[in-house]
Amino acid sequence: MPGSLLSLEFDQDSVTRVRHLVARSARDAGLAGITLEDFVLAVHEAVTNAVRYGIPPRGMALWREPEALVCEITDSGPGIPPEVFQRVEPVKRFDYGGRGLWLMDLLADLDVRGGADGTIIRLSVPIDRFR
Repeated sequence: MPGSLLSLEFDQDSVTRVRHLVARSARDAGLAGITLEDFVLAVHEAVTNAVRYGIPPRGMALWREPEALVCEITDSGPGIPPEVFQRVEPVKRFDYGGRGLWLMDLLADLDVRGGADGTIIRLSVPIDRFR
């Protein structure tokens, strides 16, 4: 991770703190306005999902690459069920949950890797979007 801006483990009690740290670090890296808000929301969704569905340890790292600001969120949970990736749109309006990955993909470049040993969510925003 070239030029790490932030690296930490988190749990349910630190979700709000993580969101504030990500917002500050992303702002310091050059994000502003709606792009900053979208990126922070996408990261927040990933962190919340890791707390809700993952198993400790849960961690996140934020860094700037030449072409992008990148955040990886990891957990040691059971992985994401394949049917989640088959949805074209989020679940119905009043259903509980089911929107996190859809929203992350809408707000940032999303890459999901994982399986039975855990999940890695990688979110990135091209630098040219916030120059």
